[in-house]
Amino acid sequence: MSAPTGPDAGIRDLLARWTDAPAMFADASPEDVSSPRARFAVQMADAGGPPPRPPEVRDAGGVPVRLHRPASATSDALVVFLHGGGWVLGGGDVYDAAAAGLADDVGAVVAAVDYPLAPEHPFPAPLEGAQAAIRALLADPPAGTDPARCALVGDSAGANLAAVAALALRDEGRPPAAMLLVYPPPDFEGRYPSVTENAEGYWLTASDVKACSKLYLAGHDPRGDVRLSPLRAPSLAGLPPTIVATAGFDPLRDAGHAFADALAAAGVDARRREHPALVHGFYGFRAAVPAADTAVRALHAELAGLLGR
Repeated sequence: MSAPTGPDAGIRDLLARWTDAPAMFADASPEDVSSPRARFAVQMADAGGPPPRPPEVRDAGGVPVRLHRPASATSDALVVFLHGGGWVLGGGDVYDAAAAGLADDVGAVVAAVDYPLAPEHPFPAPLEGAQAAIRALLADPPAGTDPARCALVGDSAGANLAAVAALALRDEGRPPAAMLLVYPPPDFEGRYPSVTENAEGYWLTASDVKACSKLYLAGHDPRGDVRLSPLRAPSLAGLPPTIVATAGFDPLRDAGHAFADALAAAGVDARRREHPALVHGFYGFRAAVPAADTAVRALHAELAGLLGR
């Protein structure tokens, strides 16, 4: 089957609604990203719809965690969700609809980690916050959950954090039971054709990738640092079954493919799930784009299967 010549019709309609919006980081500065955060929140609400239920907010390791319980519990697994937004955007309630949908689809409690964001808290603070919350949730899990059946789920920047956290947990002798990584950025050092091929016109732009990376790094040299580039870890062996989902019209597409292939080469049960007609961000577009909803439901069903419900 040949690759689609353009995005899905629902994606095109959604992006057309946002045509007049400024570029995501058009009016940002290294000190003030309030405008991009507000713009991102509005677009995510537009595409994701309202959450079905408000979460319970609690502390885990000094980090706020938003607990989403499913409408119908069918599993005692604990699903830890790390949101996207380039380590800069997406905090607070922005991902409540996505996290609640994950809880309902998997039938399990979802703990969405509201980790600290750059530029106020640059690398390694977002990672350290995410790891602190995950360890605290494993030590004191939400009622009705089994920490031995913990899955890590992340989209975009959250997928990067999830992969790095999984490597740390593996090294501690307690790897997660499964992972779902949606369009992960696993490599700060590589150069991938999709960044140029999909640089403009598909919501996430190459300039957005550059802006987020610069704000997250805050001058830190990423070379040789596997806390930034899990693809370059000395070994990926011992990671759990991992679903790696990518979008065809996404600057991060090829890096995601490379990570899935590296996992498979290390003997990991890596499930490479490609979505050729979708764009970066589709994980949060379920209310507006039927094809995105179908894709996310399938990913969640596969994750539930890995967790054995």
